[in-house]
Amino acid sequence: MKIKKLEGLVAAAHTPFNPDGTVNLALIAKQAETLIKQKVTGVYISGTTGEGICCSIEERKAVFDEWVKAAKGKLFLIAHIGALAMPDVKELGAYAVKCGMDATSIVPPNFFKPGSVKALVAYLQEALSTSTKLPFYYYHTSMSGVNFDMQKFLEEADGKIKNLAGIKFNYPDLYMFQRCLRACGGKYDITWGIDEWFAGAVALGAKSAIGSTYNYSAGIYYKIWDAVKKGDLKKAEAGMKKVCDIVDILVQYGGVAGGKAMMKVWGLDMGGVRLPNVSLSEEAKADCVARLKKIGFK
Repeated sequence: MKIKKLEGLVAAAHTPFNPDGTVNLALIAKQAETLIKQKVTGVYISGTTGEGICCSIEERKAVFDEWVKAAKGKLFLIAHIGALAMPDVKELGAYAVKCGMDATSIVPPNFFKPGSVKALVAYLQEALSTSTKLPFYYYHTSMSGVNFDMQKFLEEADGKIKNLAGIKFNYPDLYMFQRCLRACGGKYDITWGIDEWFAGAVALGAKSAIGSTYNYSAGIYYKIWDAVKKGDLKKAEAGMKKVCDIVDILVQYGGVAGGKAMMKVWGLDMGGVRLPNVSLSEEAKADCVARLKKIGFK
């Protein structure tokens, strides 16, 4: 499979919920519109930010369908198909192909974890057996507890996982990130995944990034990107201060819940979060929005 490397920002989309906790499928079209307006190039669906592991298989399929309809070919769609049970992963993978997704991604199991790089590759070979037609991005995150050296993973997987396109690199190690960019002759697409380290990753060669805060503040990141390319470090530093101020809000309000609240600056009520995450009070949601506006949201 020829690897087409991603460029620009890919938003890790939230899954909207109704007041009764059901998935609000009707809002997804408006989500897509806001991302297109912000010149986001793609969407990562049903991942960490999208609370995929808190949703049923049927709910995730329905979300996939809505994003395919809403994107209308204007966004590159990556479906996270990871789950604890192998049959569920395969079912989601087959459906990603059927409904028209552009790529798949998997967070590895975090209870019975792969014990070695070889075991991880073997797991992925089986997990991807129903979705070999789509490019695959392995999701490397410290949250999974599967913390292997990703350069060694790429070298082991090279030629064995035929549809491996690259890595969603959500791991605080810019040294490993650089080695992955160069692994196997630089053939794989390594897309950066930690928003608050964005400028550093761009300076070291990142051509794309997947993150949650791009849902509502992509313009800030594109200005940082432009500043780094032009060598304007003062402008890049000023932009990153805004990014860190946004992340401070997320840290205070539990990450996903805070991010959902901030979508109100785009007029979107994303609802609450599913347990064990904790939904915010209306006062807390209002504080998230007010502070985002103060940072400089336009």
